Amino acid sequence: MTRGESRKLRWRLTLGLELLTSVLAVPLAVLFIIAAGAYDFNKAIALIGASTVSLTTSYFFPTLRFLYLGKLLSNLEPNNWEKLNTKGKVEVKKKLLDFPLLNTGFYIVQWSYGIPTAWKIMHFFFIPEFFESAPFLLLPLIIYPTLGISHFFLTESVLSEVLESDKLNGLPLEEKDIRKVSIFVRIISTIASIALLPVVIFGYLLVEETSGWLKLGDVTLALSLTILFMVITLTISSYLLASSIRRNSKNMMNAFVEMSQGELDILLPMVSTDELGRSSKMLNDFVKRLRIVVKTVIKESEKLSQSSKVLEERTKDLSIKMQEQAASTEQMSSGVEEIAASIQSTSSRAESQSDTVEQASASLAELEDRIRNVHTSLMDTKNDAERMRLETSNGESALQSTRDAMAEIESNTAKMEASVNVIHEITDRIGLLSLNAAIEAARAGEAGKGFAVVAQEISKLGEQTQENAKRIRTTLAEAVKATNSGREVLGNTEVAFRRIGDTAQNTSERILQVSSLSESQLVASAQVKNAFSELIRSAEEIRNHTKEQSQTSLEFSKTIGSISEATEFLNGIVNDIDSLAEKLANQASSLKKEVEFFKT
Repeated sequence: MTRGESRKLRWRLTLGLELLTSVLAVPLAVLFIIAAGAYDFNKAIALIGASTVSLTTSYFFPTLRFLYLGKLLSNLEPNNWEKLNTKGKVEVKKKLLDFPLLNTGFYIVQWSYGIPTAWKIMHFFFIPEFFESAPFLLLPLIIYPTLGISHFFLTESVLSEVLESDKLNGLPLEEKDIRKVSIFVRIISTIASIALLPVVIFGYLLVEETSGWLKLGDVTLALSLTILFMVITLTISSYLLASSIRRNSKNMMNAFVEMSQGELDILLPMVSTDELGRSSKMLNDFVKRLRIVVKTVIKESEKLSQSSKVLEERTKDLSIKMQEQAASTEQMSSGVEEIAASIQSTSSRAESQSDTVEQASASLAELEDRIRNVHTSLMDTKNDAERMRLETSNGESALQSTRDAMAEIESNTAKMEASVNVIHEITDRIGLLSLNAAIEAARAGEAGKGFAVVAQEISKLGEQTQENAKRIRTTLAEAVKATNSGREVLGNTEVAFRRIGDTAQNTSERILQVSSLSESQLVASAQVKNAFSELIRSAEEIRNHTKEQSQTSLEFSKTIGSISEATEFLNGIVNDIDSLAEKLANQASSLKKEVEFFKT
């Protein structure tokens, strides 16, 4: 509130209160005194003048009220308001709520000063008689109640604008710090003041009329005006009471309307100290608490909704797991029965295992003898393989000598082929010589006929020699070819002998390895024989253990059956929990929707 707004509000309150005093209360008091005291015109004018002077001088007290209220409202100016702590702000609100009651003191002091002052000033104009002064004594009964009620309600109405401001509306105020003026007191006071006013006025006039002090016909005009102002005063007092109740009722009705629409972010102003005004504080506390509760319910409903969904999912998973567990339990039960049967079968086999192991031990002894025989045979085979290797080595030496002889034959054959070539050349020359001789014999004629025969024979001999040379060349070629084939055969034979030698060597080495293995087998067979002895003893233990396991498996099978029944029972419970979780999720969603109606 700015300084200008404060001044405007104070002037409005002061003018309103002084209008009630000057326009209603003072005229009513003057008219009552004139009518009850039977004042004539001059005395009435004197009374009006004295009342005017008294009223004017009594404005000192409203001025004090104006200044005090200004000092109180100055705390609401922005600069001063920020300097106040919470306690100081609450104190300002408390004083504003108490101000309508405090104002009662101002107007009582004002009228307590004004009535005697007016009576004394009137003495400057005339000296009133007892019956002319007696009405002054009744003025407190006439004016104080109605004017006090009017001042109280008007002050409360004007200051309600300040109390409804955002600065003061949200300030907490303790119940013990409030000076309460209940509705009962307000209504009774208003009714009493309304009832007292005509009773006092008309009662006093009636007493004067019956006692003969006054003839009412002489004051008809004043009495009529008195009744008129009395009615106006009573109407205004009733209106101000109704306005006070209506203002609080309207604020509450607006609050209830907003609450019915789900709006909880409301703050009802406290503008009076009666039950309705204090109820606004209680309603604010209730709405504040309800807002906290609604927020908590909304938050918890969200958590409940999420938790119920998680619970629903978990129960579904648990239901599936329980079904799987039930199936697994059934499989386990079947498996245990099979294990029991297997254990019994194992027990039977364990009983026959001892005999089998003894037979195996005898077979092992026989095997050991055979291994020794094999070892002896292997040693003989090793000696034979060694002799074969020596014979193969001798064969390789003989083949080497044959190869050398074949090489010498091939060399001689090559020389013979060269000689055949020389013979072939000679036959070619003989052919040429015989041809030349024939030619020369033909030239000699008869003398050369004998020479021609010789030349012809020489030619035939050359041809035969050439044919024989060809046969020899062919034979030599075949001999060379045969020699090459023989050499290849010798090479292959030498490779075969070498392979036979290598094979004999490898055979000898492997026989040595097999011999070593046979010796190892002899050692291993002795170890196996010892192991078979241990195996016989273990077979006895296994037979005893399998009997115990058979009994244990039977008991375990019974336990599995009990677990299977319990699992089926738990599965039914989990299904019920699943249904409840689903219902809980739906209820949580429904609760959340319902609570979300409220706006916090």
